Amino acid sequence: MAPQFFGREIEVTVSGEIKTPASFRLDDRKFIITDILEAWHDYGFGRPLLRRRHWWQRHHRNYYRVKTTGGDIFEIYYDRGTSLEHPEYKKWYLYRQL
Repeated sequence: MAPQFFGREIEVTVSGEIKTPASFRLDDRKFIITDILEAWHDYGFGRPLLRRRHWWQRHHRNYYRVKTTGGDIFEIYYDRGTSLEHPEYKKWYLYRQL
């Protein structure tokens, strides 16, 4: 089965001292996360820009490959934004289903 791309904002419930994802909601369906299979950070710039790169243009994302109670495997990420003064930019996204 080929990965299915979503690229959609989702609502995530976090738990634990480190605040890892515990469940997420996609439309009207709730997915309970049973395992975090992998976690990594992305501090890259994304696609190349025509002008110079600056530190504030970097991604600040925490990615998680998770397994749900139904056995589905998803990649989700938390976009931490680029500014502490704008918490509205901090959002969770469903990247793809594997």
